[in-house]
Amino acid sequence: MLETSYIPKLDRTVTRLGLGALPMGPLQRKLTPDEGAEVVRAAVANGITFIDTATMYGTYEHIARGLLGWNGTVTISTKTHAQKDRSMAREHIEKALRELNRDRIDIMLCHGARNPFSEELWGPTLETLCSAREKGIIGMVGVSTHLIQSVRDAARNPEIDVIHPLINMKGMGIMDGTAEEMLEAIREAHSAGKFIYAMKSLAGGNFVPEREKALRFVFGQKEIDAAVVGMVTPLEVEWNVRFASGLPISEELAQKTALHSKRLSILDVVCVGCGKCVEHCENNALSLVDEKARVDHEQCILCGYCAPLCERLAIRFV
Repeated sequence: MLETSYIPKLDRTVTRLGLGALPMGPLQRKLTPDEGAEVVRAAVANGITFIDTATMYGTYEHIARGLLGWNGTVTISTKTHAQKDRSMAREHIEKALRELNRDRIDIMLCHGARNPFSEELWGPTLETLCSAREKGIIGMVGVSTHLIQSVRDAARNPEIDVIHPLINMKGMGIMDGTAEEMLEAIREAHSAGKFIYAMKSLAGGNFVPEREKALRFVFGQKEIDAAVVGMVTPLEVEWNVRFASGLPISEELAQKTALHSKRLSILDVVCVGCGKCVEHCENNALSLVDEKARVDHEQCILCGYCAPLCERLAIRFV
């Protein structure tokens, strides 16, 4: 059985293993809404009760279709990237309610990612989210971030209920320090009463060859209440649920969900076209087109050597 964490402000539990919806959407694997719905339904049918998404992921329809007719309680966290813009933040709240077909948003975050969590950037947006929380439209508000300092700043902000930090066993993608330093910030935030759920436990798929070790690292941190993992097939759902539940995994299932079953993907909204990955690709599988890295899948052998060169974690395996 999957482990759970209790969220007092929502008066419910969520599974510590959550479904990350980013990889199934148009930014990465480009699953159709029906294909994505199959993954979502597989997740909830296998006991997962926590789903993470965002306005920019384009996966609301996937989730809504997957939950159509489902009677169990599912907690959904989403995000707004509206910086300094109350009007856009309100639009994102309305969009989430409408497209997810829900009466209330359980959790909504300032989609901080690589941007600092500052009053200048996020003050108006946070005020809008807090106003919606007071009206009962949103259950909890918070911030997602790749920055240790933003975790510390959010931990000290009394309006923040939830922090969604980047943390993995090698600290890959953390922009201002090490994994241990991020864990110290997470401990501080957790002791301040914030609900903590982790992102990038597998570093965008880079740790799939070491996925058991990577997931044990994250789930072994008692201050991390949950972690969302990107899944794009029902078989990946099965592998993750069986692993998190301590159930045996067949060799066939392991093979069908291994790295060779995935593709290299470049997240365009993150890539800045620096060319480091292209320069170091020995298989001529990467090139720059319109100032963005592009993959020739016929040449790519999934060696993974390019990924650590990308400081922005734009290179993913999905």
